[in-house]
Amino acid sequence: MIIILILYLIILFLHIILGLFILKKYSIQNDKVHSFSIIVVAHNEEKMIRPLLDSLLALNYPHDKLEIILVDDHSSDNTWSIISTFALQISYATAIKTHPRYHDYRGKKAGLQSALDIAQNEIIAFTDADAAVPSSWLENYNKYFTEDRGLVIGYIRGENITYMRRYKRIISSGIFASFSGIGYPFSCSGANLAIRRRVIEQVGGYEKIKNFPSGDDKQMLNLVRESGYSIAYNSESKVIERARKFTPEQAYQQNLRHYGKISLSSPLYQIGLILIICYYLSVPLLSLFNPSLFLLFWLSNLIFYLFSCWKHRELFKIEDLFLTILYPYFMLYFSIIGSFQEAKWKK
Repeated sequence: MIIILILYLIILFLHIILGLFILKKYSIQNDKVHSFSIIVVAHNEEKMIRPLLDSLLALNYPHDKLEIILVDDHSSDNTWSIISTFALQISYATAIKTHPRYHDYRGKKAGLQSALDIAQNEIIAFTDADAAVPSSWLENYNKYFTEDRGLVIGYIRGENITYMRRYKRIISSGIFASFSGIGYPFSCSGANLAIRRRVIEQVGGYEKIKNFPSGDDKQMLNLVRESGYSIAYNSESKVIERARKFTPEQAYQQNLRHYGKISLSSPLYQIGLILIICYYLSVPLLSLFNPSLFLLFWLSNLIFYLFSCWKHRELFKIEDLFLTILYPYFMLYFSIIGSFQEAKWKK
């Protein structure tokens, strides 16, 4: 039991080290004003997309350095009418439909590749139709791109979402920031992401990953990392995730989609995840014999979460004390089930 206690203390120490890497800064003093192409792919988003369009109009960025490409990805509602009307009114906006030549691309990748085909500017900024971007979104991203930097990961902040979803956003962003800090970024969110266009072209766009139904953001990050370009984390450009109303089944399928991407990760990450699973499964059993182990488990998770709250300027809430215990098992359940069962959500 002494050896196990020492191992748990080591895990606590590792959480502190990883938490410190969350705080790493990447922004630079940059006099250059980069040009951005914003890409949004929408499928049946007539009820959600208008706030996003309003936020894009409110961007505080030179219009001659900006283009907006809106893609209707086989919508059956009024999405096309909304985005095409928007594009007619804004000189630097374009509305297109997913090109038929990408019929064999799964998920959003067909729409994304259709937009990349016509994008003209040096940096591609991605967000989602159900999000809203701050007016300083591109100003902040502009400070993060050096010549050797291929991709910058952004932060997603929830608005009027459930306690669990809020906690998930903060802790996931902490993990993204931490692993970027140690030089091994492995995932991100496509709702807030920026990539150099030439880098996307060098890795072949979405052609190599066209057969995967989801995970276009994570897979593109892996391609960029393998190409040798550096990857940074940007906590300043906070994109707002607006609340949707999900049925229990839709929420379940969404979590399968978000967490069931183990097969898309490197072997090193998969080995690490297996070790983490063993650790989490050991906690309830071993804590019966030594309650101090449960305290160390809770402190480890709590300290890491507090670092993420600090980095992202999020307030710690009393319910987070409970979620710090619950979330690891929530994540593991959907990671394991999602590895054997393909999600139906947005298929």
